[in-house]
Amino acid sequence: MPGCKIDNLSVVPAGMIGKSLSGGNYVKMTAKGDPTRGLIVHAWSKIWKMDLERTFTADFEVFDEKAQNPVDAEVDFLVSVK
Repeated sequence: MPGCKIDNLSVVPAGMIGKSLSGGNYVKMTAKGDPTRGLIVHAWSKIWKMDLERTFTADFEVFDEKAQNPVDAEVDFLVSVK
């Protein structure tokens, strides 16, 4: 589900639903490459094969300014762990 960071939940952009993450421990990984050539799917395939003590509470991807290059994007993956 796509989302964006906001300062507080009192003003949620139209058409969106506000959710709050309670924090926690995350492992951050970065994948680099062409998003149209399976970058995201390949990264998640690697993450699923890793021996992590995952909590499955709120894993997410960050598409910031580093992810804007259509052939050489950098996408951060944050995976919730114990």
